[in-house]
Amino acid sequence: MSATSNTLLGKLLDMLYPPDVACALCGRETLLGNNRLCDICRASLAPSPALHCPPQLDGIVAAFRYAGAARNGIRALKYQGQARLAPFFADAITIPPEWQIDCVVPVPLHPLKRWLRSYNQSELIAKELCARLRIPQQSSLLRRTRFTKSQTTLSGFERAKNVSQAFSALPAVRGKSILLIDDVTTTHSTLLACAIALRAAGAARVYAASATAATHDSDRESID
Repeated sequence: MSATSNTLLGKLLDMLYPPDVACALCGRETLLGNNRLCDICRASLAPSPALHCPPQLDGIVAAFRYAGAARNGIRALKYQGQARLAPFFADAITIPPEWQIDCVVPVPLHPLKRWLRSYNQSELIAKELCARLRIPQQSSLLRRTRFTKSQTTLSGFERAKNVSQAFSALPAVRGKSILLIDDVTTTHSTLLACAIALRAAGAARVYAASATAATHDSDRESID
């Protein structure tokens, strides 16, 4: 896309979602407070608690609990084409300063699902995060090799089995410290399957950051 097209697109988005009067999450035009959020969205946002880090990962963080406005925002980003929400979620992710990261890799979609959706929401978040942190994004280092059914109705064991050996990594990851990016994590099954593939290909360290985390039973029940 040309610079002129980008400028025109930016102006159009500003008209549809005015930055000074429209909530950054729901798009409602109202008086805004901190972080350009309306009172309703701000009140329903909850930071993610500290997440247990499984052995396959060297660290894991999430920005928000998958509830309220964060849940609605992820659904809009994922299923309703609301790419404008990617910067909001990327800005909310805090990477610990001790993490030494060589590149960022979003959790990949299967090519068929990518074609059906036309974009990868995790890749959009990763792009914004990379721009902020000035770290290269290398989406091609990891690919999904098997089409898997949705994780939403599966148990923890079924989730792990569903994504087992569903990813492969290029030899170019050898010796690198990788940051995985996802939109929502529940049991971490997808992130762990990605980490296993990256480590098998020689990655030195694998960290993970997610926009949201389903940390309560009610959060998991609301995932679609």
